[in-house]
Amino acid sequence: MATQKEHSPAHAAKKLFTLLRLEKKDISTIYIYAILAGLVGFSTPLGIQTIISFVLAGAISTSIIVLIVLVVFAVFVGGLLQVRQMQVIEKIQQKIFVRYSLEFANVLPRLNIEKMSSYYLPELVNRFFDTGNLQKGIEKLLLDIPAAVIQILLGVILLSLYHPVFIGFGAVLILLLYIILRNTLPTGFAANVESSDYKYKTAAWLEEMARVVKTFKYSKGTQLNIQKTDTYVNSYIESHTRYFKILVTQFWSLVGFKVIITASMLIVGSILLVDQQINIGQFIAADIVIIMVIASVEKLIASLDKIYDVLTSVEKLAKITECETEIDGTHMVSEFENGLSIQFKELNYCYDKGNPVLQKLNFKIPSGQTVCIYGKSGSGKTTVLRLLTGAYTNFDGALLLDDMPIANYNLDSLRSVTGILLNTQDIFQGTLMENFTMGNSEIDKKELSELVKMCGLTEFIQSLPNGYDTILLTAGSRLPARIKQTILLIRALLGKRRLLLLEEPFSNLETSDRGKILELIQKETTSTVMIASTDKELAKACNYIIHLEKGVIIDQGPSSEIGPRLS
Repeated sequence: MATQKEHSPAHAAKKLFTLLRLEKKDISTIYIYAILAGLVGFSTPLGIQTIISFVLAGAISTSIIVLIVLVVFAVFVGGLLQVRQMQVIEKIQQKIFVRYSLEFANVLPRLNIEKMSSYYLPELVNRFFDTGNLQKGIEKLLLDIPAAVIQILLGVILLSLYHPVFIGFGAVLILLLYIILRNTLPTGFAANVESSDYKYKTAAWLEEMARVVKTFKYSKGTQLNIQKTDTYVNSYIESHTRYFKILVTQFWSLVGFKVIITASMLIVGSILLVDQQINIGQFIAADIVIIMVIASVEKLIASLDKIYDVLTSVEKLAKITECETEIDGTHMVSEFENGLSIQFKELNYCYDKGNPVLQKLNFKIPSGQTVCIYGKSGSGKTTVLRLLTGAYTNFDGALLLDDMPIANYNLDSLRSVTGILLNTQDIFQGTLMENFTMGNSEIDKKELSELVKMCGLTEFIQSLPNGYDTILLTAGSRLPARIKQTILLIRALLGKRRLLLLEEPFSNLETSDRGKILELIQKETTSTVMIASTDKELAKACNYIIHLEKGVIIDQGPSSEIGPRLS
């Protein structure tokens, strides 16, 4: 649950300014164009005032023609400056999309998955679509709003030159504008954030339905799909209605503001004209300036919904970009050595401060051993493998690799020499080759071909119309379970590995395939192999067995001793 401070406009604005600082040069260009456009825009009423003065004198001269040409040219220059602003804005919008795309892609693999265990990442990544709202809102924020503010300031300054009374007008105008924004901006922003939250909850539920669509299709007489959708939609409508009421309040404030200012300026202007404190040309010019100032204020108020959207989008995108990432050590692992030795000393671990999953684990595995962590489901054997990936660090005790704490290792370096097969891994949408190599161009294609042959996938790949370039669907949809498991196993075995972490490597494999896979694993004489399994025969085929029960080691030793005692 976000705090009130986190949902404040000031907190979101700080994040926005951090983002915009990266575009200082382009934003400065926009402001220069806006100032020039404002100055050029106010040359129009000044030119009209002068033209009227000449016309009232009853003479058509070259000066009038020159003034008309200058006024028309000023209109053209104003339009040209607006086009230039639009071009710079487009450049910034593209940069925003590129920056967030790359930032998401960079952050996701480095997330601290211990801290993110309570989130469903595919749903959380939906916040990326707020880049669209941010891109659209940035145009208003950097183009319309600066232009409106500059026109208001220049208009007030210009009016004050006609008569000192207009200085008071300017002060009242700015004060009223401040009061409107001060009283409505925080509540409007909070309501917009709440509305956005329910929008994403609705989308998340629809995605969840799509993920298990067959469950709903085959369920008898269920209305759960409609009931939950209706709950989320009602919450969204209620929160968005509150947000809209705030917008309506702001617009009504604008209407009252326009009425008061228009009436005041017409009355004051008429009195000054009757008292001959200003002439007719100044009166008309002042009216034009007032209309432009009011139009700018209207544009500013009308842009508030875009301001809310921009601030909300920045908050939503930060849900990924500001997530806690893994903490890296500095020690680099050499690729050209034997397997890593492993030692657990009085190690305890629990998920989310719950019940202990592992309790006082003590064992030492020499380099190059093949070890089976044997136990029933829930015994903690998978957790041992997870700890060895370096992704789970919130444990008590010591975990040493080659006599060095695992926290001291650079994680990219450690994982580059570690082959990992865990049930939480899966096939992603991409080519078969990409799913094997994970984009690593240094993978030996000859080694890949040999692994494919030994794992019995040669015939399957040859049957594919595009071979290794065949696009696989998300999670290996439409692939047999045996093929999916074999692809993931080959991915783990590829390359020079000093450590292999395999969770139930025989899962979904045919009996005829198991012997080949076991032979392949046993050939990893230079690697330390850690296998988590409930398979007794697989355990007996390893050099060493660690028998876990409810997170406690109840037996360990060479397989020749422990194998016969397995229950």
